[in-house]
Amino acid sequence: MKKYRINSGVNLVILPTTQFKTLRIAVDFVASALTSNISARSLLSYLMAVSARRYPTQQDVAQKTIDLYGAQYQTDVYRFGQTHHLRVTMQLPAPDYVSDGSNLLVSAFDFLKDMMFDPLVSEQKFDDDVFAKEKQSLINELESISDDKSRYAISQLRNITYDVPNLQSSSAGDIDLVKNLTSESVYTAYKNMITNDLVNIVVLGDVNDSEVASLVSGWSVPARRLPFLQPFYRQALRPATVEKEKHLQDINQAMLTLAMHLNVPPLDKQRFAAMVMNALLGGSPLSKLFMNVREKASLAYSIYSKWQYDTGFLLIAAGLDADKVAQTEKMIHQEILAIQNGDFDEKVVASIKKSLINDYLSQQDSPNSQIEIAFSRLLTGSETSEVEWIKQVQAVKSNDIALVAQKLQIQSRFILLPKE
Repeated sequence: MKKYRINSGVNLVILPTTQFKTLRIAVDFVASALTSNISARSLLSYLMAVSARRYPTQQDVAQKTIDLYGAQYQTDVYRFGQTHHLRVTMQLPAPDYVSDGSNLLVSAFDFLKDMMFDPLVSEQKFDDDVFAKEKQSLINELESISDDKSRYAISQLRNITYDVPNLQSSSAGDIDLVKNLTSESVYTAYKNMITNDLVNIVVLGDVNDSEVASLVSGWSVPARRLPFLQPFYRQALRPATVEKEKHLQDINQAMLTLAMHLNVPPLDKQRFAAMVMNALLGGSPLSKLFMNVREKASLAYSIYSKWQYDTGFLLIAAGLDADKVAQTEKMIHQEILAIQNGDFDEKVVASIKKSLINDYLSQQDSPNSQIEIAFSRLLTGSETSEVEWIKQVQAVKSNDIALVAQKLQIQSRFILLPKE
């Protein structure tokens, strides 16, 4: 890995490799996740995906990617802790595999420059037709969340779990806020993003480092003050559980969702015990929730747990019949208590640790995973080597698992039920 400081607040990481026949370029615009900016940034990702001054229509953009040997270009948004990310990614054939490889590299970086830094705007606003179309596309996407009952239940749980508004809504924005966005207000958000966001760039492939650094420097991204970012979030323990349930028509299956407070500092070594504990509870096919609640007791059609490392909550979600909610929740708490008391099979733990390590190693062979790791290191300033990561997982003892499980305390519960 080679890191360059292109400008203040503008970083480039090059991951040179001959392992893949493709070149991947990813650009992350990072800002604090604020209720006031998430919706506009989400709409920006739509606008930046379909047009630019040089490519005014979605067809023009598509044709250019075809000219770049079938390159794949896309944008997306996501949240990590209290940071919001608008990410631009591009995948194309490695220059060595095409006849005009040097020209392809230059053309690819020129295309990204146009799409990111020269949008289709006039008179301080985006093109009206493009703006209206993409705004409606985002509204449609947000409205579709309610059609996916699992996503809807999780979104409702999120809303009642977090104390801060910027974590209560989707990283894609809020429907009401999106409806109130104007072309002028989104252009203002764009100028703020381009001027003030932390910009992290990762390039993975068989490329010449100095050539890539020169091409990125040619984007002329201005220096900016380093924004104050909080990639991790930890919330104080609430004295009582927040509960909510909702009845909807046109559903046959209930959804039970729980948010558990897990007080593990973000960069503490205890995070490895939390990782193993989560896999033992519900994060793997060998877990107690899967084997006992779903398979043996047949209480749920689906059930899993997920530890959210960035916010310190452990999520549990189950799809089940409405008349089995109370019984299932009781058994979930019984399985948590069993882990807290050290009541679990050592052989299962050994298998889970082996599985976690195998999954981790397989991700090292994934270009997307390598890019994600590079972005994580840039954002958090934390780096754990492959050897150290494996060593820490292997070092987790049964007592460590029980101790970290004892930190689990339920904070919120959302139940989605069929309307009678």
